[in-house]
Amino acid sequence: MDNKEYILAKWLSGEISDAELVAIEGEAVLKDLKRVKKEVDQWSLPSYDTDAGYQKMKNRIQKKTATQNSSQWPKVVAIIAAIGILALGLFTWLGNKGEVLKAPPGQRINFAFQDGSEVWLNDGSRIHYNTKDWSSRRAIALEGEALFEVTKGTEFTVKTTNGTITVLGTQFNVRAWGNNLLVECYEGKVEVRSGNQASVITANENVHIIAGKMQAKQSISNASPAWQQGVARFYADQLSVVCDELERQYDISVDLRAKDRTFTGSFKEGDLDKALRSICKPLGLNYTISPDKKSAVIE
Repeated sequence: MDNKEYILAKWLSGEISDAELVAIEGEAVLKDLKRVKKEVDQWSLPSYDTDAGYQKMKNRIQKKTATQNSSQWPKVVAIIAAIGILALGLFTWLGNKGEVLKAPPGQRINFAFQDGSEVWLNDGSRIHYNTKDWSSRRAIALEGEALFEVTKGTEFTVKTTNGTITVLGTQFNVRAWGNNLLVECYEGKVEVRSGNQASVITANENVHIIAGKMQAKQSISNASPAWQQGVARFYADQLSVVCDELERQYDISVDLRAKDRTFTGSFKEGDLDKALRSICKPLGLNYTISPDKKSAVIE
């Protein structure tokens, strides 16, 4: 977050007053910020159960595993970025009207759509979908990672910045952070498209798009995504993307001073030191954690 976004975020949280914001950024920014905030406050978010939904999916997975074994415009953009609600570009695919659902950092949430389909959002992830004509156009824009269980019916589409996934009824996970896209299928069949590339995967298969190039599909043995077992897994992802995940999970600030590179591997939740060691040791990097465990440096 740059300095301007930091200042705007502090205003939103009530840490600085209107007069202090005007002194720093000017009257126009305050007016824009209030206008956007008023509009956002009028949005409605669907209800969801964070714990019950997540536990329900864990129980289902465990059971299945056992069975199987303008000049003002830049200012407005900065405001929206500080609020962290609008995903510009991607979510316009669904139009101006719709619902936004987001999992807070360090938390996971479950939500059921009106047709019975369900989504489990990993921490920091969000979806945007249009409730109008949902029965005839089941379309979702995703930023982040989510597990979907889709009831049979009309075509169900998940749009990400790196590709589009289309199904009729199935269970699958989509990981869409950074420049890569990973889709794992656990039941049924899904089609993954990116540009002029396409692949159809069935149960126990995945397909990975790395920097715009679709890889050959592979067999998988897991019956659920790694994040549901408390593991963050990466496949040739930029180190900056890995650091973003650390920040979401541990609510810290990571200062990446090393040259960005790709990382393949994983770390378990719960221990920041072990997580940093799992990331840095294979890459020959060093890290330090602040005494209050609110920040870390990787170099």
